[in-house]
Amino acid sequence: MALKRFDKIVLGSIFVLSLLVALLWGFGDRQPVSVQQFSWEGKKISVTDRFFSLSLSQAIDPEFVAANFSIDPPLPGNLSWAGKDFFYTLNELPIYGQEYQLKLAAPDTATANDETLEILTSDIAIEPFLARFQSRDRAFAYIGTEGDDRGRLILFNLTQQEKSILTPADLTVLDFETYPEGDRLLFAAIPTAALNTNLDDLQLYTVTTGLNTTTTAEAEAGIGKIDLVLDADEYANGKFQLAKNGQRIVVQRVNKEDPRDRSLWVIEGSAEPRGLGIPADEFLLSPDAEVIAVSQGGQLSIVPLGRNSGAIQAKEKFTRLLAFSPDNQQQIALQETDGISSLYVLNENQEEGDRVLLRTLTPIIDCRYEPRYGQTLYCLKIDEAESLGQVVEEPFLSAIDLETGDEIPLLALPNYRDVRLSVAADGLALLFDQVVTANPTPNSDLFTENGLAVEGGRVWLLTLPELERDVEIQAVPPESLMPGFRPRWMP
Repeated sequence: MALKRFDKIVLGSIFVLSLLVALLWGFGDRQPVSVQQFSWEGKKISVTDRFFSLSLSQAIDPEFVAANFSIDPPLPGNLSWAGKDFFYTLNELPIYGQEYQLKLAAPDTATANDETLEILTSDIAIEPFLARFQSRDRAFAYIGTEGDDRGRLILFNLTQQEKSILTPADLTVLDFETYPEGDRLLFAAIPTAALNTNLDDLQLYTVTTGLNTTTTAEAEAGIGKIDLVLDADEYANGKFQLAKNGQRIVVQRVNKEDPRDRSLWVIEGSAEPRGLGIPADEFLLSPDAEVIAVSQGGQLSIVPLGRNSGAIQAKEKFTRLLAFSPDNQQQIALQETDGISSLYVLNENQEEGDRVLLRTLTPIIDCRYEPRYGQTLYCLKIDEAESLGQVVEEPFLSAIDLETGDEIPLLALPNYRDVRLSVAADGLALLFDQVVTANPTPNSDLFTENGLAVEGGRVWLLTLPELERDVEIQAVPPESLMPGFRPRWMP
C-alpha cells in the first residue's frame, strides 16, 4: 500500500529526530563548561577564611579541573568536589596586602608536561574563567606620643600608606584591643580635663576604623565614630581584654566607695555588665571566650564564664597562663619556683597530659603562638646584666620550638619590661614598642601598665624569619616606623 504524503512526513521526521539523538548520544553535549559562581570573587579575605567554592555549569572530571586550576601568587591548598561544585581548602594562611588571581582555563598543550598532557588534550571544552580577590590590608593601630598625636588612637594602613587619627584630642587613650573584623577598636581613655585628678575616670569606648566594612551602616559610619561601652561613675576601671571572637569583654573594676569590692566584670554584647566576684592580678580570655585564666596570689585558676558551664579548675602549681593556642586545644602555662621559670604545654586532651617545654633561669614575661604553622612560640624574656655597679634588665625575644623546646634568640629589645609585642595575623611580622618612661608627676598624661609616665615612644617592625621545618632561622634587624607606643596589628 502506497504511503500517503502525511505518513511520509511523519516517518521522515522520526528518522531525522532519531539521527539527531544518535549524534548527541555519540558525541555528547559540546557546550563548553563554565564557572557559574566563585565564592571569593571581589572579596577581601582574612586568615579566618579557610576555603572557597567554585560552581560549574555541569559535572566534569575532577582531574581536568585540578590540571587547569591555578592561583597566582600561589596559595597552597587541597581541591575536593561534590558533583559540579568544587571546594578549595587552604593549607596556609593568606598573606595580607596581597591581590590574588584565580584562573580556570585549558592551557596551551605545547607547554604541558607529559604527565598532564593526556588530561589537557581531552575532549572537554571549558570557557576560560579569570577572577581576582584580595586579602585584607596590612594595617595596625597605636597610641601617639608626640605633638597633636599624643594620647590619640591612630590607625596606619601599611598597604595604602595611609594614617588616620581615630580619637579626638579631648580623650587620652591608654590602651586598646581590636575586634575580629578590624572594623572597630575597643579602647580605654580618660577625658583630658580629668587627667590632673586621677585615673579613676578611665572609661571604655569603641571607635570605627573604616576597615573591612560588611554592611551599609558600617560603611556610612566611616572612621572615628565613638560609642561609650562602660562608664566610671561608681567603679574605677582597670585592665581589660576583648575576646578574639568579639563576644565578651572582661575588665577589672574597683568600687570607688568600697575598695574591698574589687573584681572582674564581664560584658556580653548589649547586656548589662555583671560582676564575677573574682579578683585577679592577671587574666587571659580563651579564643572562644568560654573560659578565663585568672592569676591571683601567684596561683592559676581556669574560670568558666557561662552561667551553668561547670566548676572553677584550680591549677595551683602554675603561676599564670601565658597563651591559648589559636585552635583552643593547648595552653602555655608558666611555673615559677626557686628562681626557675618553667613553660608547660597543657592539652585539652587529658590523655596526653601536661608536659614541660622549657626550664630556664631567665624570667619569662609573655609568649605568643606563631600563627602560620603553629609550631613555634615567640616569648619575651628578661635577662639581667650588671652595668656601672647596677643590675640592668635586658629584655629579648626568642623563638621556642613547641615539639622539642629548642630556643633561638631573635632580638634584643629596649630596656623596658612593659614592651608590647604584637604578631601579625598572617605570621609574617611583629610589632613592638620602645618607650621612654619616668616616675609620674601631676602633669603626666600617658602611662604604662605599671603606672610609669610615658615620656616618649617608638614603634618598630620586625620581619619574622621563615619557620618551616629544617629551615635555619636568620635574624633580621628591625625597622623603625614612627613615634608611638602599644602597637597592635589589625586582624
